[in-house]
Amino acid sequence: MSIGVVCSLMVGAAQPLLAQRVDEATNGSPVRRLKYTVVGGLVGIALAAGYSSIVDKAVPPSCDPWGCAMPFLSVSGAITGLFLAREIDAQRRAERPRVGVRDRVRLESAGLPAMPEGMSVRDTLIAIASDSGVSLFAAEAKPRALRRRGIGLRGLRDVALLPGNERLLVSSEVALYGTSTLSGSASRVLDGALTAIAVGGDGWLASRGAAVTVERQRGGITVRDSINVGTAAISAAYDESTRSWWVGTDSALLRLEWNADAEAADTPGGRLGLRVAERVPTGGGVRAIVASREWVAVALGEAGVLAWRRVAGGSGVIAPVRLQGEPRFAYDLAFYNGTLLVAGGTDGLVRMALDPTPTVLGVSRDLPFATLVKVDAKNGIWVGDRGRGTLNRVTYPASPR
Repeated sequence: MSIGVVCSLMVGAAQPLLAQRVDEATNGSPVRRLKYTVVGGLVGIALAAGYSSIVDKAVPPSCDPWGCAMPFLSVSGAITGLFLAREIDAQRRAERPRVGVRDRVRLESAGLPAMPEGMSVRDTLIAIASDSGVSLFAAEAKPRALRRRGIGLRGLRDVALLPGNERLLVSSEVALYGTSTLSGSASRVLDGALTAIAVGGDGWLASRGAAVTVERQRGGITVRDSINVGTAAISAAYDESTRSWWVGTDSALLRLEWNADAEAADTPGGRLGLRVAERVPTGGGVRAIVASREWVAVALGEAGVLAWRRVAGGSGVIAPVRLQGEPRFAYDLAFYNGTLLVAGGTDGLVRMALDPTPTVLGVSRDLPFATLVKVDAKNGIWVGDRGRGTLNRVTYPASPR
């Protein structure tokens, strides 16, 4: 079956599913309102009784304690209790996720010098890109700050750790830089405004608008190849299952692979021969991409999350499913224990299942503005939060399924 036919089938099968809201009373719990109203009234009566006991009996007051103070204090106490109950209900509604259950997680946080723009996790090292350079942390039970690199670079957009954690790539508005994770100056690798970078296999990918460049090792020699995908690439990820690259645009997901004929031939300059193996319409801009052995998923911002189950052999994707409505904006995503974690901004960290149907399982509201999420090789969850300007290690009390 041709790629075009497969894509047509996928578009026809993609039916967006709206996250189901939790049913709850508009004004909160009637039982709580009644309880607080009664308690407030009883407190008012108690205050009236106290006033009656201490009033000077020798001088008759102009207002009899039981006939004047008690009605006033009991009614005002009941009204106060009613408003207090409504305020508690409003606060609980604000904290309660609209779908799924509330995930109560443990956080270990480390402060960042500026709001996180990009994050890379490899082995035992974490790199965070911000307007103040790249901050490096040890991926431990509690993130430990190590050093900062590229402090003089401005307009940073993303960072990627290369295999071995000895070097890193930093994308910016003017160039792609490479530098050591330990010391030394940064050097330009590619000129031009970078729109996406990714690392995987034995190389890296960088896009400057529609121009996508891949560099890797071939026979001990560093070689590069480029391809124009026709529209600006805004996100990228390496797919371990197919040893190819996924590139996201404002309307489609592309899979790039090496041309088998060019790979086998002894081509001049060692050119790899990149080609677009798959083009899958997404109906929105692809902000982030993640791939597992069974699924490929993308974050589409306000358009939600779109995922495809792989065909047998992992060479392609079929049966797309989309979840909209929760979170209201999908910034980033990562696979964890068979579930999909989505950084949902003000909606927190959303945990969802894709099989048999996309369903929100739980939401953690402990992070005020989660925009980045990564899972390391040891299943550690790392979240970049712009609300507090922190790097956070997230631990669920039990492995959620």
